[in-house]
Amino acid sequence: MKERIIKFLTHENLTGTRFADEIGVQRSSVSHILSGRNNPSFEFIQKILSRYKNINSEWLIMGIGSMYKKPEQMDLFASPMPFTNKIQPASALQKSNEILTPPEGDKKNQSDIITEIIPSRKVEKILLFYTDKTFDEFTPGK
Repeated sequence: MKERIIKFLTHENLTGTRFADEIGVQRSSVSHILSGRNNPSFEFIQKILSRYKNINSEWLIMGIGSMYKKPEQMDLFASPMPFTNKIQPASALQKSNEILTPPEGDKKNQSDIITEIIPSRKVEKILLFYTDKTFDEFTPGK
């Protein structure tokens, strides 16, 4: 396991001192493990895995597989969304005209319509980011 820890430190461009500080152990503990004097404890391994979420635990402990977990690529716009509060796409909201379009003679501003959609929350600010690295900020009611 010592060799794998050394390989990880080299790959991450970390010194033993910085590694010890990042995982929250004494610097001497890391020094003793890297020199081969001591073997890493279970707690030491837990601290590594807690701090570096992308390291493959099987590789670290048993030398099986690759150093890093395979990244899970999520499509931001894939369904179903991984969040508990699902946001409907604009096309779905436009289909329900009773929400977006106030009845004739009923003068409501946009923040009132948004409050009807999500009554327990109020929109504070909307930011639009453009590909030219600029942005616009909108505040309902202003």
